Amino acid sequence: MLGVLVLIGVVIWVLLNLLGSRPEASVASPSATSTPGPLPRDTNAKDFQVGDCFASFDPKATEARAVECDTEHSAQLGAVFSYGADESFPGATALRDKGREVCKTVKLNAASANYILLQQNVYPSSSSWDRGDRRVDCFIVVDSGNTIKENLLDK
Repeated sequence: MLGVLVLIGVVIWVLLNLLGSRPEASVASPSATSTPGPLPRDTNAKDFQVGDCFASFDPKATEARAVECDTEHSAQLGAVFSYGADESFPGATALRDKGREVCKTVKLNAASANYILLQQNVYPSSSSWDRGDRRVDCFIVVDSGNTIKENLLDK
């Protein structure tokens, strides 16, 4: 059942990207420079930047191995939304919905057609929210392995 829901979500996401009729959201846009410093390097999740590429990405980990996007990787951070520090925990359903909305803003380049891509949303739990985590991240991922070898985001 979960696989069917993921497949439906991916189809909707692809169609929205192809049709280009997406609402604008308040998200960070890709920049020419991603996470500063030499790569590869282990990076804390709070320091991920839009455009960063990650080898052997695990969405549940608090750190990931940031690598150059022209080297083998399994995920790229496509967009980020941050709630305000004074906002109350909106609940898991609202965070999941916000993740989908954030992913709709990701613009992929022509290289993305070389891969079968999925979206992976990462958002705070109620306990991490209480510790100040307010990020909703949209990662563009492959289902297995470090098979992406290029930047997938439209600049």
